[in-house]
Formats: sequence, structure tokens, C-alpha cells
Amino acid sequence: MGWLSALPRFFAPAAMLAASLAVAATGTPTGKSAPASVSSKPAASATGGRAGTAPAATRGSKLKPAHPKVAPKSKPKQKPGEVLEVDWSDLLPQNERAQYSATAPPPEHGPLGEGGPPAVQRQTTTFNEDVADMVIRLPGFVVPIGVPRGGLITEFFLVPYIGACIHVPPPPPNQMVYVQSADGIAADAIHEAYWVTGKIHVESRTTALGTAAYAMAASKVERYEY
Repeated sequence: MGWLSALPRFFAPAAMLAASLAVAATGTPTGKSAPASVSSKPAASATGGRAGTAPAATRGSKLKPAHPKVAPKSKPKQKPGEVLEVDWSDLLPQNERAQYSATAPPPEHGPLGEGGPPAVQRQTTTFNEDVADMVIRLPGFVVPIGVPRGGLITEFFLVPYIGACIHVPPPPPNQMVYVQSADGIAADAIHEAYWVTGKIHVESRTTALGTAAYAMAASKVERYEY
């Protein structure tokens, strides 16, 4: 019986070797089933290769993405001292410019006439981010905010047409600029058109007259010459 008792010691290394070979071949220990989410056999790929293996034509080479990355459009840079002369349509985002009209809407007067409340403003939250924080020169008309001080208007809305916010409905916020001017405009000359120069910001300002999507501290205000 001595030789029978030696059989377990003889077959143990052989059994371990067979189990190791089975793991190397299938990735699953002998006697244990593969997890339900993992196939025990390599799945064939669409190109006929084995799963996880690149096709023969591209094996060893770097695959290119299906859609190459497109660099985002960069904002135009402004040189020191440069002033960008813009039009009111430039304050609109690109997808709104096709509907832009420079013609002012007709006046609106309620039963109280000019003594009534101002017309309701058509609201919008859009703006052109490309002009944000750039020094611009923009022509327009003045809508005073507050009471003149020393005969000067130092706080006003710049708008694209005369009478806006008073006799004519206010333009949408992206067509109004809130302006502060240290030099001011003569109160008796607010019916004139002006060029206003300064750094423009995307900044919402609301008063009883309307809401502006842009704000500017004017470095220069000059009469518009027709």
C-alpha cells in the first residue's frame, strides 16, 4: 500500500500544472465558470479579428479618431490703442443679424399720450461676446437717466434711433448700451447724435426706461457729423 499512498504527492504537481495551463489559455480557473457579463470565448470583431486586437492592416499603428478635433474660434485680439468702430448690428449675435433692421418702430401712445408709461420693451438675453471688453466707437442717440447736474447729462442709454424709450418703444437689451461719461453731454443738446468711445462690457443695467445688455465708461463723446 506504500506506493498507493505516494500517488497524491505524484499527481499534485501535475494537476497544478494543468490548472495553470487552463488559466493561461482561457483566462478562467479550471472548475470555475466565467462571470455572466464576460464571454468565455473571444468575440469576433467587425473586421474578423479577435476582440481587443487591432486589424492586421492597422496593427502596430496609431488609429486616427473618426472626427478630428476642431479648435474653437478665437476671439479677435485688439492692439494697444486701437479703437474698433462698430455698428449696432455688430452688437447682435451672428444668428440674429439676418433679421436686423435699422428702421425705428412706429411711436406708441396710450390714452394718456406722452404722459403715459413707456412702451414695453421686447426682452432678450443674447449678446455678441466678440465685442466684450473691447474698446469701441459706436454712434447713437442719448436717452438721459436721472436729473442733469450742472446742465450736463453724465448717465444715459445710448440707443440706435431717436426717441427710444420715450416716444418710441425701447429697443431690445442687446441694442442698448448703458453709458457713464465724466465729461457729460449738454442737457440742451441731447437730441443730437453722438459718437461714444470706450471699453464695452457685457453687463445688464435696468431702469424704468428699459434694460441694457451692455455697459460702457465713455472715454470720449463727440458730436456725430452727417
